[in-house]
Amino acid sequence: MAALPANFGAPSGALSGGRIALARPLAPGVSAIDANDPTFSDLAGVLTGMKPVTYTDCFPAQFRRLAGLCRKLKLEYLLAEDYLAKAGHHFNNQKKMVLIGKTKSKLIAAAKAWAVSPSAWGTYLGYPACCVKKYSAWSDGKKEDLVRATARNTRGAGRLDFRLNNVWNYFSRMNFENPADRAAYAAFLDRNQGLDLASSHVVSWHPCSYRCPASVKKAEVIFGFMARHAPDYAELLRGLLARQVIFWDKFRYAALGPALPRVRSLLDAKTDALLAACGPASRSRAGIKLAGPGKKALTLPKEALLLDFRSA
Repeated sequence: MAALPANFGAPSGALSGGRIALARPLAPGVSAIDANDPTFSDLAGVLTGMKPVTYTDCFPAQFRRLAGLCRKLKLEYLLAEDYLAKAGHHFNNQKKMVLIGKTKSKLIAAAKAWAVSPSAWGTYLGYPACCVKKYSAWSDGKKEDLVRATARNTRGAGRLDFRLNNVWNYFSRMNFENPADRAAYAAFLDRNQGLDLASSHVVSWHPCSYRCPASVKKAEVIFGFMARHAPDYAELLRGLLARQVIFWDKFRYAALGPALPRVRSLLDAKTDALLAACGPASRSRAGIKLAGPGKKALTLPKEALLLDFRSA
């Protein structure tokens, strides 16, 4: 077995072979689930009623197991692209979009909405209306990365809810027609081997702000469900997300703190290691201040963002 990378570490029993062991079964015969296709957070959203519909990309070879899971959980599913005779964008073009929910009529309504406006169909997935509106406006312009746009729309000082951390959630932020974007994402995944980054979020949508009340309310219910059924996995997610993040752009940022596991961006290795070894960061008029190794103070330029996801 190959050695795991230096940024990997997880609570015992949290994740093994792409499967999550459940402390409380979701239904008779469901004591473990795949970490992806769908993610546990998306599945939890449907089962708690926070999301009437969710969607996932699924390899044809995995579809039979997904269909079996839906039957056990008394959920409906719909192959949206086959239903509409319309292809969507995927990180892997061999995958197919599958919609999952409690009622077939809502799946069909969501599929039809996606065919008309992929950026605005979020309301059919249970995303807060304020978040759908902001995302749609951003998608029409895309003049800056979505994380910067969200931070700019965030009011007030203090810590942010870790359950809204979307810094390394690249779904709906990628430009599939840009080869540089696809290459950067591939390099990002390679740097984080051992971490299941596709499922490393609590809310699958991008919040309109990092203090969005509607998103926080849904995130609390979803994460609570995950913590009851898979406490080790929930703690793994908390460890990944509940950090201060210094952000420059889509693929250049630093998740602070030495505790493992830790997500690594495409920031150069020397700077990333230095920042990871620093103490907590704070914002000042001069920029971002950190207590560096050996208690030497460091100051980063003002253009860097400090996102403090250590609340909740």
